[in-house]
Amino acid sequence: MTLAASTGIEVNWLGLGVAVVLLVLNGFFVAAEFALLASRRSRLEQLEADGDRRATPALAGIRELTLMLAGAQLGITMCSLGLGAVAEPAVAGIIEGILGEAFTLSDTARHIIGFTIGLSIVVFLHMVVAEMAPKSWAISHPEQSALRVARPFRLFVRIFRPIIWLLNWIANGVVRMVGVEPADEREMAHTPTELLLLLKESVGQGEIEAQEHELLARSLELSGLTAEDAMTVRREIVAVPAEATAADVASESHRTGRTRVVVHEGDLDHVRGFVHAKDVLRLPNGVWPTTLAGSIARPIMVTPEHHGLEDLLVEMRTERHHIALVVDEHGTVVGVVTLEDLIEELIGDFDDESDGWLGDCTQLTDGSYRVSGTLRPDQFEECTGVPLPDGDWQTVAGYVIDVLDEIPSAGDVIDTSVGEFEVLAMDGYAIDSLRIRVNVVERSAD
Repeated sequence: MTLAASTGIEVNWLGLGVAVVLLVLNGFFVAAEFALLASRRSRLEQLEADGDRRATPALAGIRELTLMLAGAQLGITMCSLGLGAVAEPAVAGIIEGILGEAFTLSDTARHIIGFTIGLSIVVFLHMVVAEMAPKSWAISHPEQSALRVARPFRLFVRIFRPIIWLLNWIANGVVRMVGVEPADEREMAHTPTELLLLLKESVGQGEIEAQEHELLARSLELSGLTAEDAMTVRREIVAVPAEATAADVASESHRTGRTRVVVHEGDLDHVRGFVHAKDVLRLPNGVWPTTLAGSIARPIMVTPEHHGLEDLLVEMRTERHHIALVVDEHGTVVGVVTLEDLIEELIGDFDDESDGWLGDCTQLTDGSYRVSGTLRPDQFEECTGVPLPDGDWQTVAGYVIDVLDEIPSAGDVIDTSVGEFEVLAMDGYAIDSLRIRVNVVERSAD
């Protein structure tokens, strides 16, 4: 249907109407494609459980995603071809009529100019109205857009399913030829590292509070830690021989602030169990000097050093153990781990009545840090904001010894790329504590 005006400009209203419909349909298919890609299945499942019937077709589309995407591509292609065949001639005809009225041009010149301008207008509308705008809407509101477009879109896919299935089958065959196995469903599972990144994005956008982020992040990081990471090292184990008296146990508990004292037979590789301070307090008056520690020792749990903290936490709670020996592959005791240690890995360090005043990492008034030699690299970074370089060490002391390439002495100062490490105290051959002045460049880079 065309309308010839008195000016000689012909308007193809039918072609323009079809072009508008094709633009809308193209936008519909683009929105459906990105809505299914961006929607969270967990959110749609929650909506379905809440009784929203629109979520059912949306979930069905996500479960056969490749077929839905093939349907969207078919719809977009059909609309794009239709726009090229209908819209461009209709717009170009209007432009040619305007040029003919305003200028004296040959038919060839008017056609070339009209074609160029008409094509530009159609391409612009196709890109902005039929591609970018619906894509932005679907990405900004993925679940809501999926709920709105899923039902009519699945109707389209059902009508053209044989054609879509054939095209998708051919495409999958091409993909398999290059060694990739196509998936019918978008992978929804995430590794702990990926979940940590998602949590970081969520707290950055204000979706969760900083405290919630810290707790969730620690819970995920727990899966990568072992008993060796949380244990108190062998040289710091509070222990007494089996022939020690209850009075000796009480004295050792009072001196160290520990409520559980390990009992051994000669050395820590032959442990009988442990004595809790309340076991001593329950003894009748006057029997402390004559009661041997070995006679009141409780059995102690034993775990390998590479045992995961997640499993260990469950086992200690299930079996009602509050302390466990940590042994290496040779059966040598390398440390002890308590239920408190595991809980601190989950919610962060906290001080109780048995903890000393000085933590493992404390910032001093001059801006430097006093740290324990047994501080882990991740704890060091959490405290100072500066990461230690990657290497074959598990503590700050291990890093210092690796850099120095010898056992240091109290008072030694070691300059590294991280900062200046001063050894404050030694416990035999082990570094007990250090003062660290981190480099300003390293801290700002972080």
